[in-house]
Amino acid sequence: MKNLSLILNGILAIAVAFLFYQVYSLKSTSSSNNSDTNTQPEPKPIIVASNTKLENAKIAYVNTDSINEHYDYISDYTKVIRAKKSSLEAQMQSMTLKFQQDYEAFQQSAQAGIAPQAELQKQQANLERQQQELANKELQMQNLGIELEEKNIELNKTVHDYLLKINNGRFDYIFSYSELMPTILLANPALDITSEVLTGLNAEYKSKKEKK
Repeated sequence: MKNLSLILNGILAIAVAFLFYQVYSLKSTSSSNNSDTNTQPEPKPIIVASNTKLENAKIAYVNTDSINEHYDYISDYTKVIRAKKSSLEAQMQSMTLKFQQDYEAFQQSAQAGIAPQAELQKQQANLERQQQELANKELQMQNLGIELEEKNIELNKTVHDYLLKINNGRFDYIFSYSELMPTILLANPALDITSEVLTGLNAEYKSKKEKK
């Protein structure tokens, strides 16, 4: 019966993934003179001409840790899904305990041999019904994971659409930055537009809530 009480781990984790994400790197080379004439010179790197003017690229980043912590949309949804998860866990715990008690009573009745066959069949049917109800609760718990995935997709689209709205050619690249799961190892604070994005996202979310 242990499997009946399993829950999804990390169901409250919300990760923000921006569709603008793209990684590029620039390699710089340096050369030095070698006074040892017996040493073969290192081969020169092959440089491929490119029309891409990365030195003119306009770059900004958004701190996804701050989005997760301060975006009201995430805060409100976390409360909702946490309440659903807690309710399901409490129900499953209570139902599992009752099933174990009824199962032990059924075994004792069957072993004693004093209960009528009709009564044993009734108890068995009740246990099967409880098993099915527990399976349904477990399915509801799994569906919370599906709901979370759908919310993540909705969140990604919301942030993506908002960045499109405010960008207007200001930046060529907008990266996501996270200290918890770093993909960018070093970031210049001067390029941080998180505060601007958070303020605008929360303002739009508040406006949508007021219209409901």
